[in-house]
Amino acid sequence: MIVYHLSTADRVPAFLAKGLTRSQGRFYVLSDWECVQKILSALSLETTSLSDFERHVVLVLRVDPEMLVADPMPDAHLPALLRGDGRALARYSYYLETDLDRLRILGVKDAWGNLITRRFAPEGRRREALWRFLSYVKPYRHFVALATLAGLGKFLLPLSFAWMSRVVLDDVLLNQNASAAARAAHLRRVALTVLAAYVLWMLCCYARSLFTALAGHRMIRDLRVALFNHVQRLSHQFFSEHQTGSIVSRVVNDIAQAQNFVGSALTNVWMDGSLLVVLLVILFSKHVTLTLVAVALIPVYLLSIRMVGRRIRLSSREVQARVEILSGGLQEKVAGVGIVKGFTRESDELDAFRTQSNKLYSKVLHTVRLAATNEMVVGAVVLSSPVLVLWYGAHLVMAGQLSPGQLMQFAFLLPFLYSPLQRLSDLSAVLSTSLASIDRIFEYFDTQPQVAEKPDAITLEKVEGRIEFDAVHFAYEPGVEVLSDISLVVEPGETVAFVGPSGSGKSTLSNLIPRFYDPSSGVIRLDGHDLRDLSLSGLRRHIGIVNQETILFSGTVRENLLLAKPNAGPEEIMEALAAANALDFVSELPEGLWTEIGERGVKLSGGQRQRLAIARAFLKNPRILILDEATSALDSKSEHHIQEALARLLVGRTSIVIAHRLSTILGADKIVVLDRGRIVESGGHAQLLGRRGLYAQLYEEQFHRVAHAPATAD
Repeated sequence: MIVYHLSTADRVPAFLAKGLTRSQGRFYVLSDWECVQKILSALSLETTSLSDFERHVVLVLRVDPEMLVADPMPDAHLPALLRGDGRALARYSYYLETDLDRLRILGVKDAWGNLITRRFAPEGRRREALWRFLSYVKPYRHFVALATLAGLGKFLLPLSFAWMSRVVLDDVLLNQNASAAARAAHLRRVALTVLAAYVLWMLCCYARSLFTALAGHRMIRDLRVALFNHVQRLSHQFFSEHQTGSIVSRVVNDIAQAQNFVGSALTNVWMDGSLLVVLLVILFSKHVTLTLVAVALIPVYLLSIRMVGRRIRLSSREVQARVEILSGGLQEKVAGVGIVKGFTRESDELDAFRTQSNKLYSKVLHTVRLAATNEMVVGAVVLSSPVLVLWYGAHLVMAGQLSPGQLMQFAFLLPFLYSPLQRLSDLSAVLSTSLASIDRIFEYFDTQPQVAEKPDAITLEKVEGRIEFDAVHFAYEPGVEVLSDISLVVEPGETVAFVGPSGSGKSTLSNLIPRFYDPSSGVIRLDGHDLRDLSLSGLRRHIGIVNQETILFSGTVRENLLLAKPNAGPEEIMEALAAANALDFVSELPEGLWTEIGERGVKLSGGQRQRLAIARAFLKNPRILILDEATSALDSKSEHHIQEALARLLVGRTSIVIAHRLSTILGADKIVVLDRGRIVESGGHAQLLGRRGLYAQLYEEQFHRVAHAPATAD
């Protein structure tokens, strides 16, 4: 499904220039009525019909600042769309609160031309997501069954109190035909029976809690692991378009909400449904008319569930979206707390966080009000029905059609009849929240990696390291090329440096080699094999990367190094540290290799983190090496040692070096100069200086700055 987001009407002509026809069928996100008019006019469509569109075509219109309407639009309802009348479309539309700058949270990016969004989940999609969710419950269905049976025992055994009340009243207190001793003996037997039922009830309570927890936690464990595994396989594009906090919210918060479906919904539905059937059979067997009076108000309860339940579900999804936005913003602020403090922006960030918290609060409050409304209706039914039963039952007793004990038994049974109704009422809110979370979870499962591995992918055990770019084009966004017509050959063992102004495409070009992204067109080959024909793990096993931004994980120095080679021995680790000029500072750490370095390595200096990342590349000992700003965080003394080590490491390996500091790549076999995504010149250092082109300009500017720059320290 291709998505076009048109935020203003003036973008329509460029959009139509892409060759849109009525028969193509696309998913349109139209931000205002003027966009709708221009699209319809350009396609020569009548404003009262969508018959010229294919069935899967969707028009989306922001109908007010807070709501987004998105769903297939029946022909008859186009006039409502054109009026921007969201209420008229409520039966066919799925609503999500959004801010324009948060459209990507809901699956639509801020810029038009996006290719990654699918429709928001209509009813059919939600049912599909629910069945897929239940597939994770299937391995533990025996626990669910045992929890349901134990739950039935938990709620049916107390019915013995209703039986006891009738026996005590009719057979003991009001029975004048039996002796006092006989009545006392009968009372003891009844009491012992009820006591045994109470002991069994306690066992059922324990069993229900245990089996429910086993089913819920094991299923959620499997689902969380599966989701994390899927997210790990998604392409870099996904992570560049989603906040870290938003992803964490889906994996943690939404799955926790989904667990309520197993813990409360899945077992309670069967248990309370069975309990209602049993109770109704008992009540109808006692007195048909009195039972009809008891259940007379149940349709009111069912109507409330139907009317309020859908609104609770939609409101719950809005709450989850707000939690995701809040989590994403919080993660960003915590990660950048040093910048916030440095610019004394604490007060502004507090105001922004308070604003988002207030928006979340208002949505939570709206959901609570809906649930309270539903609870109020159910409460009215629960309180009114016993009054009707006692009023009508008293007339039956006075007429001699019912004994006092039977009426008392009815009075005892009524709470057991309405308790399942109350639990089902509470369940409707839990179910709505859980279903909203389940749908959001499977939105991620339905997101497919843009860089996919072929089923018959080749695994290269050894590589020579010849890399060929053949007419490669690349764009993060349609129509905005970052790389244009890149043709280049890197021979085995050759060191090639990519240089150019900021934003020229150097890092993007290097990211295509390990297939973090695929070219929009053209081919990249390794030893003559199209990269798309190779297995991802096999390809990346031969590539070592030192990124511009050093990524370390919480844990020890040793654990971070072993990411490159889990089975590396102590000698290999020490050699890698020595080669990266990191052995001295690691030896001085309190626990040496076993020193905890904190989240993202915060306990180390920038230069130390950079050297550990370089040591990790040394330890992997790859055939192909990508150094992206590899020495940018080092002082001049450390850089000198690193350059010597890199010179030894690069021998016999295919190496791609990216650096703004041209002094680090003077010895490269070939220097490729990029500007605005194109190769503008290439050659050796002296050769490029002699041409007096862009490279010479960059070289002169940089060394002029270096000559006037103060010395730096690590």
